[in-house]
Amino acid sequence: MFPLEHHTIFLTLAGSQAHGTARDGSDVDLRGVCVAPLSVRLSLFRAFEQYEGELPEPLAETVIPRIEGHPTASRALDIKTECVIFDIAKFVGLCAAANPNALEILFADERDWVFETPAWRRLHDERRRFLTKKVQQTFHGYAMAQLKKIKTHRSWLLNPPTKKPSREDFGLPIAGGTLSRDDQNRIEQSIADKIRSYGIDNIDMTKPTRIAVQERLDAFYRDVLSASADDLDERMRAVATHGLHLPPDVVSTLNAEKKYRAAMKHWDSYQTWKTHRNPARAELERQHGYDTKHAMHLIRLMRMGLEALETGDLRVRRDDAEELSAVRDGAMGFDELLAAATGLQESMEKAAAMTSLPADVDRDGVDDLLLALLQEGSS
Repeated sequence: MFPLEHHTIFLTLAGSQAHGTARDGSDVDLRGVCVAPLSVRLSLFRAFEQYEGELPEPLAETVIPRIEGHPTASRALDIKTECVIFDIAKFVGLCAAANPNALEILFADERDWVFETPAWRRLHDERRRFLTKKVQQTFHGYAMAQLKKIKTHRSWLLNPPTKKPSREDFGLPIAGGTLSRDDQNRIEQSIADKIRSYGIDNIDMTKPTRIAVQERLDAFYRDVLSASADDLDERMRAVATHGLHLPPDVVSTLNAEKKYRAAMKHWDSYQTWKTHRNPARAELERQHGYDTKHAMHLIRLMRMGLEALETGDLRVRRDDAEELSAVRDGAMGFDELLAAATGLQESMEKAAAMTSLPADVDRDGVDDLLLALLQEGSS
């Protein structure tokens, strides 16, 4: 590891402190960027992409006084401080891919900066070149990940699993069956390859176009197979196994094994969730019937993506912080949350069709910018 204090070009508050939704008990998350030295960048054995851990002591000498002057983070220094510092190449790549976490660092409100350099200012001045139509997919995708967690946790709250799955529950012998694990893996790989052959992975097209075409294909498959979005994968699997001419008994065994493994994964996830839940968050879930903190992040992510499409800017420090905090406190019922998510998704789709944002970054321009920053950081 190299001395981060000599190579870090930026640190900012992140999470609730940066969104304006921090409250008593909120910790301090710091996110930043460094320019790894050339000797590390070109090394065969010392690859570096990011640092995660406590704030390095030499940086703390500069950063802590600035945090102590922050209106909310100053009250949280004794709770917990976490730090992530990305190498600039990884960071710029994430921004070019419209990664929401990276873009939030790039567009962080200057009031939340705790360490900056001229190199960072140069990158920050170019921040809008990283906003593209991709934000529709990435911010929506991150929001839907929150919704999936909400639905899973809600199912555990309302109907918690009471029994660990057994092989007998799925009609499987206790000590394995007629197919070895190697045979199962080989056949499963054939099924996966068959399903992949129905797709567009091997067709040369830009990522935004690929996503749009895939969405239309999925809609077509759902109509043809009379399948909902939830059971499309299962119906596609049935088509693939039929196309491979697999014997019915083999298909039955494979499907039973797959369902058993999924049930075990679900059971293990439930046990982990039940054991490690934050008590305050668990109480909110008990009161409102779902994870309201995930709901707050869902609404925030979709609103941020929508604003970026409509305005060409990303607002990290939220003007709607009080409303978002109310969502975290249970202001929305579960059905209201689902309706809000659907409405925001529709708004994002309309905004994406009308936005002035480009489909992708100017790759040559981004490469030139990164090269200039690397040369500056290595000099």
